[in-house]
Amino acid sequence: MQSLNGLGAWGGFGCNLQLGPSQRRSDIQERGFRTRRAGSVGVGGVSSKSDRDKAKWSIFTDMLGVTKKNKEDTVDGWNQYDTDLKKLPEAQQKTYTLKLALAIRVRIGDRQFGSLFFTNTQEVKPEDVQVTFDDVRGMDEAKQEVEEIVDYLRDPEKYSRLGGRLPKGVLLVGPPGTGKTLLARAIAGEAQVPFFHTSGSEFDEVLVGQGARRVRDLFDKAKSRAPCIIFIDEIDSVGSKRVSNSIHPYANQTINQLLSEMDGFNRNEGVIVIAATNRVDDLDKALLRPGRFDVRVTVPKPDLAGRVDIFNFYLGKIVHSPLVDPKTLAKGSTGFTGADIENMVNQAALKAATESAPEVTMAHLDEARDRVLMGPARTGGRIPDEEANRNTAYHEAGHTLVSLYTKHATPLHKVTIIPRGQSLGHTAMLPEKDEYQMTKGQILAALDVMMGGRVAEELIFGDDMVTTGAADDLKKASQLAVQMVKAFGMSEKVGLRDFTAEDSSTSALIKMSDLSPHTAEAIDREINQVLADSYQRAKEILVKHR
Repeated sequence: MQSLNGLGAWGGFGCNLQLGPSQRRSDIQERGFRTRRAGSVGVGGVSSKSDRDKAKWSIFTDMLGVTKKNKEDTVDGWNQYDTDLKKLPEAQQKTYTLKLALAIRVRIGDRQFGSLFFTNTQEVKPEDVQVTFDDVRGMDEAKQEVEEIVDYLRDPEKYSRLGGRLPKGVLLVGPPGTGKTLLARAIAGEAQVPFFHTSGSEFDEVLVGQGARRVRDLFDKAKSRAPCIIFIDEIDSVGSKRVSNSIHPYANQTINQLLSEMDGFNRNEGVIVIAATNRVDDLDKALLRPGRFDVRVTVPKPDLAGRVDIFNFYLGKIVHSPLVDPKTLAKGSTGFTGADIENMVNQAALKAATESAPEVTMAHLDEARDRVLMGPARTGGRIPDEEANRNTAYHEAGHTLVSLYTKHATPLHKVTIIPRGQSLGHTAMLPEKDEYQMTKGQILAALDVMMGGRVAEELIFGDDMVTTGAADDLKKASQLAVQMVKAFGMSEKVGLRDFTAEDSSTSALIKMSDLSPHTAEAIDREINQVLADSYQRAKEILVKHR
């Protein structure tokens, strides 16, 4: 992820399109421009593909000691004058050596050259940090919490004169794409101090002891450039809980060195360590104690007002129709991060350019939103036949009618049977505001809308002709019903007890091994009753408005 973030981040280096095949997309942490469509950018200082190939070959041949003569004699990893079977191990060894050389990351310009041999830390000079707080949108509370750090870096003597001491470390915690790295850069940009940027995953690599050495080198360099900021992205890669491992006794050296370095410099030396993570529970407790990362700044996903602000910021960078409404876009992007919104606006601009449109319209942005959420529309290839389309249309119509005639249901936005990803159709809602909690009426309304698709199939095609199209609806409805009964205390028969307390694991909502048979049966019966009542309410609406 750090390498994907670095593509073109500081200029002078780029990389062509990154393709990452996967059969398990749901296991991938997606955010913004890491795992979404991206354009091609050039490599600084190299003008053509042939020049890049020559440069790469020159580097690899220097590493492997390949001369001009034996290079000419080598064909696909084999020596053409010596191809006996007895030379197979030698050929394999050459192949593995070449693979190792290819694995060593070689970067051009001001980027790293061979991370096996040199430090990966990037020092950004104050004049090169162009990001300020004006570029950070949708996180006003987080910005307020770090303003005193900026003031300290601008005038350290003001604090030391009064005896005040700022924390040595600040931990930015939040989901991927919320702007933790951007906020750290903005702090450096506002304070106009050097910015040392690295990733936790870049400390430990091939050689034993490299991680601890790199930590020492990083802090030594930072102290010589104080006042400055050290930013460690994805610190959970290096700062996770230590383990006792006799097989790999060096496994904890890096984090131990990090702890030692944070203890070893004074609070007023002018070095602020900022780290970012989306997995704070994995961090070693020693790293979080007072005197190290004792300030924690939460960087959450933006609320409605924050999303409006972010949309205004990125829409200001493109040519768009005056009819584009940032508030409507923000309502339809609940749960989006700043990176998601940036990607959505960029996708809309690319779509408009593809169509040779004079400006980006709401239609382009709506299409981009669906693309970010569900993937591109399937306009060719495996397109459903007429019968499948008819079934999908009635299924989505069932969701729509139940939504329109159910009190407390989220307002309807649009309905489509254009296939996207694994979905043959989609019914989208547009909430008027962000909901931080749900009432019982809202939960029951959501259950009824989920049941609408299955009920519509039964009414139109008969019980024997229902399809598997409602599988995801039934899954979500079942999970919501389980939470109502076991976690939310919304069942009179089961009572107000929190049954999730029986187990603190992630599967607590469905685990009943610690309950008596009578209680477990009562819970199971009540969950089924909640779903049955919801099914019946949806059926009554569709029969009435058929």
